Amino acid sequence: MADNPFDFTKMFSAFQPDQMMRMWNPQAMMKPFAAPRSDMFDMEAVIQANQRNFEAMAEANRAAAQAYKDLLDKQMEIFEKMTLAARQQYEWAEDTAGPDTMKARTKAMNDAVEEALELMKKLAETTREANAEAYKAVQGQVKDAVDNVKKAGSAGSAAGSRG
Repeated sequence: MADNPFDFTKMFSAFQPDQMMRMWNPQAMMKPFAAPRSDMFDMEAVIQANQRNFEAMAEANRAAAQAYKDLLDKQMEIFEKMTLAARQQYEWAEDTAGPDTMKARTKAMNDAVEEALELMKKLAETTREANAEAYKAVQGQVKDAVDNVKKAGSAGSAAGSRG
């Protein structure tokens, strides 16, 4: 049997959980906030004070990456199941069938690929919708947290200007 022309392994390698965790390294995340002046704030102290939160976030993102990898694996499973029988029929037909049978087998393979891709798309859309709902669920909390940071910064500035 020939190699599977629909092997997306290389494309999906970006969703490896360990690779995703490296993206969430606290030092790498906080690098854009590195102070141009030494008196702004102690970034190392901020990282250390929040180390357990960074670790928890990294673990949560590792789990999310694993879920995405699982999604991609399931998509490939769908595709492989849908096209395997059609590929097997096509291989048999190459050696034993005439042109009309080959046309029918080619149509069957096309139909299997089309249906597999449609199911894979539905799985991806369902996942995207779930992500949108999850973000929507915390969006208000994000706004409140940003407002609290702004208030704390304003209070600290007012206290510093009085002292």
